[in-house]
Amino acid sequence: MKRPVFWLVLILLFLPFLLISYRIAFLGYPPFPTAPQKAWEISMDAHVLTEGKEVTVKIGLPSPRPGQTIIEERFTSGSLDFGLLQEGPNRVGVWSGEIGERGEMIGYRMTILSHSELHSKPKPPKLGPYPVNTGKLEQELAERLVAKWIRLDPPSRLRAIAATALGHWGDPPPKDQDLKLWSVFQEKQGRLVLFMVLLKAAGLPAQVVEGLLLREGVTSVPVAWLEVWTGKEWERMWASDGKIERGPEKLIALSTGEVELIRLNQGKLSDIRWILDRKIISQWRHHFERIRESPHWLDRWSLFHLPSQFQETFRILILVPMGALLICVLRNLIGFPTFGIFMPVLMALAFRNTGLLYGIGIFAGFVFIGYASRRFMERLHLLLVPRLSIILTLVIILFTVVALMGSKWGLWRLMAVGLLPFVILTMTIERFFVIVEEAGIRVGLRTALGSAFVATITYGILRFESLQLTFFVYPELLFAVAAVQVLLGRYTGYRLSEFLRFRKFRGPG
Repeated sequence: MKRPVFWLVLILLFLPFLLISYRIAFLGYPPFPTAPQKAWEISMDAHVLTEGKEVTVKIGLPSPRPGQTIIEERFTSGSLDFGLLQEGPNRVGVWSGEIGERGEMIGYRMTILSHSELHSKPKPPKLGPYPVNTGKLEQELAERLVAKWIRLDPPSRLRAIAATALGHWGDPPPKDQDLKLWSVFQEKQGRLVLFMVLLKAAGLPAQVVEGLLLREGVTSVPVAWLEVWTGKEWERMWASDGKIERGPEKLIALSTGEVELIRLNQGKLSDIRWILDRKIISQWRHHFERIRESPHWLDRWSLFHLPSQFQETFRILILVPMGALLICVLRNLIGFPTFGIFMPVLMALAFRNTGLLYGIGIFAGFVFIGYASRRFMERLHLLLVPRLSIILTLVIILFTVVALMGSKWGLWRLMAVGLLPFVILTMTIERFFVIVEEAGIRVGLRTALGSAFVATITYGILRFESLQLTFFVYPELLFAVAAVQVLLGRYTGYRLSEFLRFRKFRGPG
């Protein structure tokens, strides 16, 4: 292989490898875009009661967080007005207005996608104050208890504090008097406040979060956990047993900080429940929603940002080079005869609308009728351009007749015949006639069958949705296809059909 060709192939292969590796390692793309993804449908229903007065209900709603994408939201408000309110990191739904004696049903529906989000880097938070109602004595007590852990790195400091949930205070243990005071403080304030005080004394920013576990079922009581900043990321800790988790994939936050999850100014809320169900969505929708919400410049140039009416076209168009590569393999390595180079690809594109069987049948019928007409025109001794014009006119007439037959019989696939490449059909008829006249009917039929076979395989590739999605998510793969095409262009060896054709010359060995 000559040096310019070698470097060209190397560049064409290295460029997609570099871009895809960057997407996977830094943007959190999946290595296999067609792998199953998680999707959840979350709904909330509640009954609002009041005594003929205006009521205002505020309920915390899911907010977009790293690793989670909200794609659908619907609200039910009945006679109440509804609005969305942003309170710091919290997203709050507000239902307000007058309701009757029977009350009013309110509701919320949403669909959330859970995925990895490696490129998201949260901003380091500031260390906040001690929780409200924490006295000076409790603060000093907490500082004494964590004093021996201050020199540890933040993750180790967090794990030492988490171990106290099970009574493990390390060596040396605190004084009995301090432990008794701490036990009294816990009974008074609860475990969540207890750990917030310890984390503040240890210099670890933390916040209380209320939300839901992502698992199928119905619940009326959200769960609460602690999110602790350990220098590079938020880690989640359960106050009940000190268990620490990373990543938000199993949790959906509704309220963060000191904001209450549910607030009413009048009346009361009854029969509130949250329902979580798994939902199946298409992979196309998953990647569309995820990339649409991404702020990264590379995602801004994604094919998913094309208008929806053009995306459908590019799903197929982006696989045409794969069809051309297949033709290179079948012609140059195996030796399949075809009418022209790209005719099978264009026919395969047309077969997507007519269907494979209808398409091949129409193609064969048109070539046969066109061949018979071409033999008749041979007696007229017409020039090339007028002769091709007559064949083109004949092809259009046949298109019209077949479409009318499809309309009469209710066969829409026959009505889609107009999508066949009529110019290619015209040239195919002329070429079929020339091959039959020069090499015989056997060679002509073999070339026609070879074209139909290649078009059928190409049709199967173009309909392979997983391959469509892979190239749509990673369009840089086209450079790799071009690299393989360059390599095939340098191949000058024997074709497989030639080994079979001349096998007798190889002798008995």
